[in-house]
Amino acid sequence: MKIILINVPFHLGKENVGMGMGPVRYLEAGIDQNLKDQGYKVKVEKIQLVKQNNDVMTTIAMLNNSLGKVVKKALKDGFFPFILGGNCNTCLGTLAGFDEPKPGIIWFDAHGDFNTPETTPSGFLDGMGLAIATGQCFYDINTIIENMQPIQESWTLHIGARDLDPEERELLESTEVLVVDNITLKKKGIRKGLLPKLTELRSQTQEIYLHIDIDIIDPSEAPGVDFPTSEGLLLDEIETALKLIGEKLQIKAAALTAYNPEKDIANKTLQTGFKLINTILEIVENQ
Repeated sequence: MKIILINVPFHLGKENVGMGMGPVRYLEAGIDQNLKDQGYKVKVEKIQLVKQNNDVMTTIAMLNNSLGKVVKKALKDGFFPFILGGNCNTCLGTLAGFDEPKPGIIWFDAHGDFNTPETTPSGFLDGMGLAIATGQCFYDINTIIENMQPIQESWTLHIGARDLDPEERELLESTEVLVVDNITLKKKGIRKGLLPKLTELRSQTQEIYLHIDIDIIDPSEAPGVDFPTSEGLLLDEIETALKLIGEKLQIKAAALTAYNPEKDIANKTLQTGFKLINTILEIVENQ
């Protein structure tokens, strides 16, 4: 299998700071060689910021426009796009890289990433990634990101949330986005908790973009994140969920985001990230 690791080392438009250092750390630790040693054909490409803009949202859009072009070419050349992203807003460029039909979205995250400028208590732009991707806000972003189109709400499944802002929760619940929260998964177990929504998603689309914010995992196994939240899913639970997803849907691209090496402890998060990448690619290879 041919894989392209797309390095997007930015945090809110700034390179190699905070979560923007996560993609660099994976590559420094040899994730590309790790995959080559397993027989994959691997190439690495870095997204560059051609021009700095004083407006953060514009800078983010420009980065995603570049990302979309790389994803588009990778798909055309038969490579599986695996995005190593600082922020979760890399979803925008990844999805823009797909021609019609667009894939659905499966989004693992401790947080909703479903705020808008009207609902957010903090103004944090990276808490809006999924909302933008489904057309809830920043409607004119497609003037910068080529081929950017909102993904249908009902083609979107959010998994594992355990920390939502009040108005964000209200907005999410008012949409057709499918949701399986952390409480449901802990109470029912991964298979029983997830299968009904996966079946519902499969009735809408058979191909998905897989997005994993590493803070979905409990801080005991992934402490290197900016917004740790207790009682998260464990790595083996995530891997069970991923295998179930692979049985039901075709994974067409994937992203691993939000790792901050400065906050890691004994490389725990790095090691967890390596395991996730390997698990995802094994599932994709066997589809």
